Amino acid sequence: MRRFTKLFLLSSVVLLSYFTSVSSIHAAPPSANDVKVQINEQLVTFPDAQPFLDSNHLLQIPVRTLSQKLNYEINWEHKEQSINITIAKSGHTVSFTTGTSIATTNGNPLILDSAPQLINGTTYVPLRDLADALGIRLQWDAQNHIAILNQDGKYHAPSWYAPSYKVIDGTATAYTGSSAENGGYAGKDFFGNPLAVGSISVDPNIIPLGSKVYIEGYNYDGLPSDGLYATATDTGNAVKGNKIDIYVPDNAIKAAQFGIQQVKIYILNN
Repeated sequence: MRRFTKLFLLSSVVLLSYFTSVSSIHAAPPSANDVKVQINEQLVTFPDAQPFLDSNHLLQIPVRTLSQKLNYEINWEHKEQSINITIAKSGHTVSFTTGTSIATTNGNPLILDSAPQLINGTTYVPLRDLADALGIRLQWDAQNHIAILNQDGKYHAPSWYAPSYKVIDGTATAYTGSSAENGGYAGKDFFGNPLAVGSISVDPNIIPLGSKVYIEGYNYDGLPSDGLYATATDTGNAVKGNKIDIYVPDNAIKAAQFGIQQVKIYILNN
């Protein structure tokens, strides 16, 4: 914990009101594995390999699992560096080849938005292209990050709702566990636990202590480049309003290079 406020805050934190300057409630920020697939009213469970967003920001899904859930027959033909996949049902046949952006549907060419992929023994195809080829209406629920295949031709509400979060546009600095920054609490957070990557210092009037958050928008060698999941475990006299202080396991000179950066802070458990 920074700047010697621990004893005061420990006795008064329960009295703090939660005066926020946050935006409206949203669904939780998606990661690759947050995206779900639903067929009619049923969520699809992928037991092993999971759907992911490819470099074109298109959803790729394990084709075997989805084809089985759709009750389509699927066949495989191994070629040198690729796999040809044929999906068939009731006289409707669709063929894909990994690494190729052209498929065929009943023998007619179909240009794909993204090529099927073979990754670690699992074949993926772009869901939108597959749905178009099979003549199934695809519905995207952005609030809950669910792709809904309306195989029966009816509209379906999502079968799962994402937990809500609040988002703050704020600023971030970095701090270390040194005694110069923390006095007698060197290396410790507000609760007396060791500081670690994922510890942040907050203004409890804005972000309650103990909150789970996700931070994006910073640039610092030593923190995850694609965003940081963190816990509000610390406070500081200079941490007020929409400012946070991110613990980094470096020396003070390097931490100072972080400067002041604009970030988005997602409060995940509110």
